[in-house]
This record gives sequence, C-alpha cells and structure tokens, in this order.
Amino acid sequence: MTLVTLELPQRIYQKAIRIARATKRPIEQVVVEWIRPPVERTGSAQDAVLTGLESMNTAQLTQIAISTTAPKEMLRLRELLGLQEQRELTEAERREATRLVEQEDLLTLRKAKAIYLLRQRNAMPDDLISLLS
Repeated sequence: MTLVTLELPQRIYQKAIRIARATKRPIEQVVVEWIRPPVERTGSAQDAVLTGLESMNTAQLTQIAISTTAPKEMLRLRELLGLQEQRELTEAERREATRLVEQEDLLTLRKAKAIYLLRQRNAMPDDLISLLS
C-alpha cells in the first residue's frame, strides 16, 4: 500500500470521522472507499447509484449536486452517534446506523460524480461553485 497525504475540507473530514465512528472503521478505510473507482467497488448499490448520470443534463446534475439527506434521517443518525458515545448500540441500532451511513455514503458518491461531470463539461453553475468553496 502507498501512503498519500490529502488535504480535505473540514466538512468532508468531519463527515468521514462521523462515518468511521458509526461503522467502527478507520477513517482511512472510509476515505479510500469514497475515492476508489466504481469498477473496483463490489457493491451493486454503488453501481446502481451512478448509473445514468453521464446522460443527465446540467439541470439534473445540479439538482443531484445540491441534494441533501432528509432532516429526519440526519437527526436519527446524530442520535445514534450520540448514543454510541454513551453506550454500546443494540444490534438493531447498529444495523440502523450502518444503513443510514451507507445511505449517506451513496448520496455523497452520487453528488461527487455529478459535480465531477459538471466540471468536466465546464457547466458548473455559479451558485454551486459558491456552495463548494
């Protein structure tokens, strides 16, 4: 394995920490999963999430790039992470946390691919550029 040092925006780093804690994995593993090319991923859910993005227009890709997790689900994930700091999660809570984290991972992957395609097409909307800065 090769050692690489990355400078991440604070919000991305904090998200990686939350996911690593929720799934009890090293932060490095979380980040590697984010950047691994889709061909190397084993989960069909990840492939399904990316299918068809290349054929979408700028407006559709922009909508994906600005999409967010439902507030109710984010609140629940935060609750579970808070509980995990206080005590060991039950099996059902652990499964729920894992599902929510995986869902968030897939959304992040879809957003990243949409942003990549927008940049590749030189079609990044100004309001989206300001959100990413």
